[in-house]
Amino acid sequence: MKINLALSAAYILVLSLAGGNMALAADDDIKVSLKLFGKEDIEQGIDRCRFSLWQDDRDPETDRYAFLFHANAINDGYQGPARIKVGETVHALYQLAKGGESINGLSSHYLYATEDREIRVHVEIGDAGLSGELYRIKDADMTVIQKGKVPFVASAKGHLGCLQPRTQSAKATPVREPETRVPGPPNGIPIGRQTILDDMSQLPPEAVQLVRENAGDECDVDGFHAWGGARYVINDYYLLWEVPCISAAYQAATALVITQNPPQGWGNLLTLPNPPGENGEIYQAMNADILGPKGFIRTTSLNRGVGDCGSYRVHRLIDAPGEVLELELLEFREKSDCDGIEMAPKDWPLIFQAY
Repeated sequence: MKINLALSAAYILVLSLAGGNMALAADDDIKVSLKLFGKEDIEQGIDRCRFSLWQDDRDPETDRYAFLFHANAINDGYQGPARIKVGETVHALYQLAKGGESINGLSSHYLYATEDREIRVHVEIGDAGLSGELYRIKDADMTVIQKGKVPFVASAKGHLGCLQPRTQSAKATPVREPETRVPGPPNGIPIGRQTILDDMSQLPPEAVQLVRENAGDECDVDGFHAWGGARYVINDYYLLWEVPCISAAYQAATALVITQNPPQGWGNLLTLPNPPGENGEIYQAMNADILGPKGFIRTTSLNRGVGDCGSYRVHRLIDAPGEVLELELLEFREKSDCDGIEMAPKDWPLIFQAY
């Protein structure tokens, strides 16, 4: 994902006002109280594949407190959540964007935020070298921005990538090298937890009207539905709404609408992009599964009740021109042969992948 230029410019302006590099922020009402932590404080341990930053005048191998930022590569290669410590609280952060000028093949800018956007972290890498699968970061600035506080900048060094396994002695029994991790899809804009609505009267009228006017051929928004929809907080400015669309015997669909937070009469009905070569717009999010921290929306459309065929999509929520949000298609899988062989939709034949 390329870093949003407008977003980048805004952060660079904030960073320029933050002042020079300091050892650590003071415990002050107007400053971010950033704290160092050690290996022992990382509950899940340090993975061979990680993104770690430590204070540039400390050594994480010898100093008890050295780390500023740490994220293991987990699950299917997805990065995060990352962790930092502010005051006495450990915060989980999720990657929003990366980009900037390449340094030996490594992106130079990374933007992370907590789920509620209360804390944001911008990492700017100035110098790094590649050794095997690992980038050794020789110079970086990490800026922590917290609402109501003066931004804090720390000078850092670190690692990004995978350390080589320790070499075996000549007498040791050879072991098979672990397979190189396949990078997963880039994260989207984090989406807050789901709030189930009691009935559809709690949906914003503008959201329902958008679905009625633009997706009437796909969605029976005025029909009977077994639930009232859902609301998700994206940030201080936007909400995401699931508007009931269709309810069938073995699956259901919702339409996805963005409104202001709180709703003020404006809305944006999200379309689900098709793979290249396929025309038309899709509004039905079939059996939607929203992975909020990663900003992913997965949909599964079944061709019949036994679930042995259909299509599977993975989208992410991203910034779009004009200060709006939209969905980007990351992965499309399809199993057209209804052969009675059941398997997880994520294992159906891959048709399109954008990462």
